[in-house]
Formats: sequence, C-alpha cells, structure tokens
Amino acid sequence: MSQIPTSNVTKDDFGWEIPVEVVPLPSNGTIYSPDTTLYNKETLQIKAMTAKEEDILSSQAYIKEGIVIKKLIESCITDKSFDVDDLITGDRNALMVSIRITGYGSDYNITHTCKKCSHNQPVTVNLTELPIKRLQHEPVVAGRNIFSFELPVTKKIVHFKYLSGHDDKEEEVKQKRLTKLNMNSENSITNFLERIIVSIDGIEDKNKISHFVKNMPALDSRKLRLFINESEPGIDMSWQYECKKCMHQNGFSIPITTEFFWPNT
Repeated sequence: MSQIPTSNVTKDDFGWEIPVEVVPLPSNGTIYSPDTTLYNKETLQIKAMTAKEEDILSSQAYIKEGIVIKKLIESCITDKSFDVDDLITGDRNALMVSIRITGYGSDYNITHTCKKCSHNQPVTVNLTELPIKRLQHEPVVAGRNIFSFELPVTKKIVHFKYLSGHDDKEEEVKQKRLTKLNMNSENSITNFLERIIVSIDGIEDKNKISHFVKNMPALDSRKLRLFINESEPGIDMSWQYECKKCMHQNGFSIPITTEFFWPNT
C-alpha cells in the first residue's frame, strides 16, 4: 500500500515545481458578496495543468454529470475558499483560457468553414491575444451582482445580473425537465431575458417579469441585450481570419468545451 508523501516530492526529489500564474478577474471582484473571499478580488492564482487535470478532463463521470469544467477550475485555483459556481461566466472564462495556456500553450488550432465560399480552412487562434473586457459599470449596490438599464421605449428600469455557474446549473435542470416532458427547450431570447432580469420597475415576481418580457417592445429587448453583451466583463472570445480561397473576412466566437483543452497533437 502506497503512502501519502508528507513532503513536496516534486520539488524536493525531482527539483521541479509546478508553475503558478496570476489571472486578472474581468469583474475585479466588485460584484461578489462582501461575505466571500471573492469580494473586490482583482486576481486569482492558478497552477499549471498537469496529468492530474487530464484525468479530470477524461473522467466520464464528470462529463456525464456536466461538472468537468468546474472540477478542472477547482483543481487549478490555489484559493479553495469559495465555490467555483459563484463566479460569473466572464471570470470563469478568463480562468479557463489561462488554464488552457498553461497546459498546452497559446495556439488553439481549429477548422472553420468560410461563410461565403464554404471552404474549410485550418485556423490558429492565439489565446494570449484575446482581450480582457473589464467591468465598466458599477453595480446598483456594491458587492451585489445587480446592474441597471433604462429601456428606451417603455422607460422601465430593469435590474439584471450577469449569469453565474449556479444560474447555468438551474437552467440545465430546467431544460432536462422540459425535455422529459417533450416540451420545446430552445434557448430563446425571452428565455435569456427571463434568466438575467432580476426586477422591472421594482417588481421581482418572476411570473410578472415573464409576462412583461414576452410583450416587451422589440427595440427594448434588442437594446437591453446589446447593453448586456457589450458591458459584460470577461474575455472577448471573438476571432477574425481571412479565407485563403475567396479572401472573405470571417469572424466566429471561440467555444470553450472539453475539446478546448484537448489540442490535436
């Protein structure tokens, strides 16, 4: 039976230490509760990916449960005092991009189809060139993930939040329930707005919010979504390239899935 090492074997016996890096949080920690260690936290420290993290990525149990990315982040962050699901999507993406770079480098090779001539072309994305989108607007109350926007047509004041891991888990449970009931489970515009809106003119009742969202003027809906998209802190995951066949300028959004961490070698 093997014994658990009581010393740092990697350092003491092999003369090598796992590298660590400091990752800036796009939210600057402003939106997190003062009761957590994330409050006003501008950076988090991560250790580089190792074979241990590759085991996590290949765990069929984690994949089936839908928690493989969460487990990967938990394994790499050095601060274990908070729940990874507390992080908003933009902060999680910043950590995941940095973790990917520590494991396999900054080059991410994919194949993309030209939108004009349908030519399939290999594209190399340099992950270090993806810009950070910093939080540009102050929350309604410091330490709370709630922001304000006035709808241009109805002049209603909408309070909304940026989605976190907890919100994603709730949505996943909801979609699975709808699928079992053979109901439409598409991620529609109204579904997105219902998820992010906390209140409208002070009304927090979810049923009333849902009713208003479904009857919201199209311009109000579009302006709110544009504001959220432009202001949400995170990593700009968009990439541009020129088609070698027709010279068309293509753009796409880089998805972060388990494949993101398994480069073709």
